[in-house]
Amino acid sequence: MRVRIAAVMLLSATLLTACATPANGPEQTPTSSEPAPSESASPSPSASGPDEPDPDDPSSWLVSAEGIGPVLIGGDFDATLADLPTTWTSDGAACPWAAFWNAPDTSFSMHFVRGAEDQSEPISDISASTMADSVSGPVGPETADGLGVGATRDEILAVYPDAEEGSASIDGEWIRVPSESDGQIFFQFLTGADRAWAVTVTTRDEPSYEVCG
Repeated sequence: MRVRIAAVMLLSATLLTACATPANGPEQTPTSSEPAPSESASPSPSASGPDEPDPDDPSSWLVSAEGIGPVLIGGDFDATLADLPTTWTSDGAACPWAAFWNAPDTSFSMHFVRGAEDQSEPISDISASTMADSVSGPVGPETADGLGVGATRDEILAVYPDAEEGSASIDGEWIRVPSESDGQIFFQFLTGADRAWAVTVTTRDEPSYEVCG
């Protein structure tokens, strides 16, 4: 009788063990899946590139047949002036068609001009210059080839062998760079001088002798 009870108890223990263990083996604790790697954020473009001209420093501006820096041939005079720093000025009473800027160290100056007859006329003349009788070397804005105020005749003609040399209708001489645009680049010289005292982009036959005269 004791043997029978023991056998029944052994059978019951075996059944309980079978129920507690899954058929496929011990139950595994689920693990959380690894998060997908996040995409790295693309760097946002900077507000201005390293070579972008400084509006406050016209010496960093580019001279081309389209203009000088942000001052463009054919541009609106009033809108252009409004977008420039307040160091640019225009005498609205005596000479409202021209705007001027002077370097803090007085090494060079700039101006741009529209037609004098009508306020709506576009910008037609943009110039950077220094004292004509004291040019000693490069200063101010330059072309993509590094030429501007202070460039020598040989330097200019070496870069632009097809440039045209001529004499101003009133005083001085110039070298004109060929262009298919409305604007043309002029390097201006005192008669017989070797270094340009001004570089001008204009739609006219030659740079203006006087701006407000």
